[in-house]
Amino acid sequence: MKNILFRDDQSLLGSNWYVLSKKLFIIPFILSFIGILAIYSLIGTEYQILLIFKHIIFLSISLLVLIFLSLLPKNELRKVLNIMCIFFTILLSIVPIFGYEIKGATRWISFNFFSIQPSELLKGPLVCMFSWFCYLYIKTNNKFYLFISFIIISLVITLLLLQPDIGTLLVYISIFSLILILYFRNLKLFILLGFISLFFLLIAYFSFDHVSYRIDNFLDGDNAQVSKSLSAIKTGGIFGVGLGEGQLKYSIPESHNDFIFAILIEEFGVLFGLFVSFLYPFFFILVRKSILSPSNLFISNTIFSLCFLMCLQAFINIGSSIKLIPPTGMTLPFISYGGSSMLSYAIIFGTVISFSKNEESTANNS
Repeated sequence: MKNILFRDDQSLLGSNWYVLSKKLFIIPFILSFIGILAIYSLIGTEYQILLIFKHIIFLSISLLVLIFLSLLPKNELRKVLNIMCIFFTILLSIVPIFGYEIKGATRWISFNFFSIQPSELLKGPLVCMFSWFCYLYIKTNNKFYLFISFIIISLVITLLLLQPDIGTLLVYISIFSLILILYFRNLKLFILLGFISLFFLLIAYFSFDHVSYRIDNFLDGDNAQVSKSLSAIKTGGIFGVGLGEGQLKYSIPESHNDFIFAILIEEFGVLFGLFVSFLYPFFFILVRKSILSPSNLFISNTIFSLCFLMCLQAFINIGSSIKLIPPTGMTLPFISYGGSSMLSYAIIFGTVISFSKNEESTANNS
């Protein structure tokens, strides 16, 4: 009987185990453990013990998805991601009809026992699909692929404006812009995309009350949530007040999502907060080091874009907690509570690990 650890095994696990970079799994597993501690700390406030059980269930499913995607060969993974992209885009298109509103935005679709946020789940698959069409245009010079790329951009922007979810929209515009810059390497394009992003931000400010309210409060320094967050960070000091001993979670809403970073610092200290902050770029560094000589433009640009997306979302969450940017409702990858959020990051982590495996083996064989 074959053993899955033998090199001649042709099963999904056996055939991919030896080409996986095992160290790339360290960061998502560390983040997962930190997330469990953070959610456990919230029990006894407005949240009951059920929250930690739901979090562990979401996390377990997400880690299984991460491992499964990381084992897939490049072409098979791209097919799976394309199917995901189409499915989540369909869900995104029906959000304005069947979704429910929270804080001025209709972003979720509710089922009997759970809710999903299609715009969150779509991020990883859409980045890969958009990158693939840009790659095909560069390789073939066929403008049809470029046309498809901009159809994708227009569709997603329109659907996000209908919700409206301006924070997520700006994230999508940023990542689309990065992909275009990576493939076309044109400074004028970079400037143009910067003006487009500013244009959408101005439209959002003058069109949506909840957007202007958040920005005005940020500029006036009159945001009670952010003030409490900063106060909690000061209270935590260098080493924190201890697990479960923080007070911020008792007085601030959405502590399991938006301000989970401030709660971590209050209870574990500034040094621990810096450690968490550096885990995301450190994962990027590990990925880059695992690929000795990048040879495939699509894989290298997609890996870079997905890692940038993950770091950007971490920066947005952390930045809103320490008053660098207005609060946006963006989660902290693999730490904040939320099934859609964790599954989205699992797709991103799994894709990056799989593509790194494929790129590394390609480089070694060349």
